[in-house]
Amino acid sequence: MRFAPNARSNVTVRENKEARLRDFITAHLESHRASGAAAGTVTYRLLALSADSPAARALNALAPDLAAAGIRVEAILCRRTPEVTLDTAECRFATDLRLLDAHEQLVLDRVTAWIGDCMRRDPLKRDAYEHFSDSPATAGHAARSFAQIWRATGPAGTLAVEPRWTGLRQATLFDPSLIAGADGMAKPNPVPHRH
Repeated sequence: MRFAPNARSNVTVRENKEARLRDFITAHLESHRASGAAAGTVTYRLLALSADSPAARALNALAPDLAAAGIRVEAILCRRTPEVTLDTAECRFATDLRLLDAHEQLVLDRVTAWIGDCMRRDPLKRDAYEHFSDSPATAGHAARSFAQIWRATGPAGTLAVEPRWTGLRQATLFDPSLIAGADGMAKPNPVPHRH
């Protein structure tokens, strides 16, 4: 498998991950300001385990700067954490456990993205994986997968609906043709027997 020369993959400790993500977002934010882009034209998209994930914490730390630049944040989280929230983001919550096999991701624009560890993995592990990318292909794949999950976690989406208990199904124990009762049934004609 070939990697683009501009991609940087690192194995890092958790303590450094949030700081590195803040630096990554800040660099993108500065280039956004320098480009003179109009407010409301850029949306950062986050897929994370919870608001306590390093990428979510980095976005929370920069929330005032993002709001001042007119950058919206959309976030899909798989776990609610009442003690930590993403106050300035539009959040949706996914309840499908299969999503825990996905990697955390942060898409900043059409070419800039970050991919982190699988959401099922313990974030306190010291050998956490992260991939910073300025590849249009990587960012494009991440943006498309986010868009599909975003739709699926919407009001009519399949990933946001809590499974409901419908009870056990009862097997049919009678033949519906017998509902009329014995009186309504015609008696069979006797078959003549030859002796």
